[in-house]
Amino acid sequence: MFVDAAAIVAMLSHEAEAQRCAQAVMEASAPFTSAIAVWEAAMALSRSEKLAIPVDVSLKIVSRFLEERAIALRELPPASDATSLSAEAASRFRNNAIRLNLADCFHYACARYYGVPMLSTADEFRLTDLETVP
Repeated sequence: MFVDAAAIVAMLSHEAEAQRCAQAVMEASAPFTSAIAVWEAAMALSRSEKLAIPVDVSLKIVSRFLEERAIALRELPPASDATSLSAEAASRFRNNAIRLNLADCFHYACARYYGVPMLSTADEFRLTDLETVP
């Protein structure tokens, strides 16, 4: 299961879907995330409406969180696959109903490349062809 940045932020900032995400992580056999998701989560948590802390501190919090929950940090797909899969996501899913941003497109690429479901709080992934964790 790919754990995206929104799920990480939800769990660390006790958002409404934190318990659902935490349960999914506990039940997953090999949850993982990417450097892009870690970066995005650290940036989000440093904002004033979240934890309002320096980025270097939020990055340490995210890293410790992943380690404590055995969420692996995996490499992105090989460059050619990451490029084509993220571009495909942008082409197919950056339209009226679905608003995947740059990081979302790379999260999509990781989940597709590794053939795993997506854990996110972002509803837009439910509108793609990815399997999502309920």
